Order: sequence, then C-alpha cells, then structure tokens
Amino acid sequence: MYGDDPSPERGDVVTDSQAPDSPPHLSTAELFAAAEAEVRDDDPEWHWTHLVALHERATPEVFRTAWALAGDADPRRRELGVRVMREVGRDDPATADLRRGNWPVLLDLLDRETHPDVLPWVVSAVGYNEVPGALPAVLRLAGHPDAEVRFRVAASIPSLVDPAAPEEAAIAALWVLAEDDDEEVRGYARYGLAEELRRSRAGRS
Repeated sequence: MYGDDPSPERGDVVTDSQAPDSPPHLSTAELFAAAEAEVRDDDPEWHWTHLVALHERATPEVFRTAWALAGDADPRRRELGVRVMREVGRDDPATADLRRGNWPVLLDLLDRETHPDVLPWVVSAVGYNEVPGALPAVLRLAGHPDAEVRFRVAASIPSLVDPAAPEEAAIAALWVLAEDDDEEVRGYARYGLAEELRRSRAGRS
C-alpha cells in the first residue's frame, strides 16, 4: 500500500483507483513495466494510463529510472525514458531541480540518437524541458528526412529561443519549415512565426 490509505475491507466497493493493479497502488518498477508495455503496443486508442501515472509521480526514483532508460540498448526502453522525462513533474515547481537533471541526459541523446521512433521524442522532450543550449542541435535537424522529426523541431523552436531576442537562425529555420511538404510541419512552423511576431510587437508596445 502507499501512504496511510486503509486496505478495503470485505464487502467494500473497490473503485478503479483502489484496485491492486491500478496506478496509485503499483510500485514505481511496476508502473515502468506497465508503461513499457503501452509504449511497445503503440495503440492509438490506448489511454496510456501507466505512462501518465509516471508523469504524475514526480519522485527522485522516477527521474533516476528515466535517466537510466535513456542509455538502454533497446530503443523502446529509451523511448519510454524520454517520454517520461518529457512531462514528469512539468507542472510542479517543487520538481524544478529534478527536471534540470533531465537537461544533460537529453542533450546527450540529442547528439547521438538516430532511431526513427526515438529521435522525435527526444526533440519534443528537449522543447518541453526548455533545455538551455539545445537550440543549435535542434536546428541542425530542421532538414531531417523524417517529417515527424521536422514536426517536432518546428514545435520545439519557440520554447528554445530567447524570448527577448529570438535567434536569427531559429527564425530562418521556421520560415523554411513553414514551406515544408508536410502539412503539420507547415502548420506548427507558421504558428511559431506568428508567436514570434506577437512577442516582437508586445516588446515594442
């Protein structure tokens, strides 16, 4: 059991959140195992229950496990580690120090990851974590042959630029991506350009 919650007595109605195999009642190791199964299944209709539960369990153990998975030889396990780092503790200011621990792990992956199922998640996680110093490496992927990677680049650039003085190379990359063959890439790039225009006008007002 977790915390001080009492075990249900015989005859009690057991809700989904009280069931022994529900996320709140699983150990961190069990949650990771169940989330790995979700990643391997990759079913678009899946609810990603256990992966989301890991995002909400922003403990040092979860972070350390995700960091370790990032170095795994199995690309699906690397993907799991990256997808946990992408969002774990994102909305909790108390986890800021732990999220900063994601930065060197993600920067390392950004330089060496090549697997087509993992690289897009790395770029996305870098953007979600607003990793300092990552912009040049992300911009180098703007011409990647995989549209999913280019999409993640377009989506991440606005989170990585200096809001007070957006880097010229980032704006140039967004202009190129705004004419991409892929509709979703174009859409996110144009949204990014619109955001930078809005910021520029706000700064002059």
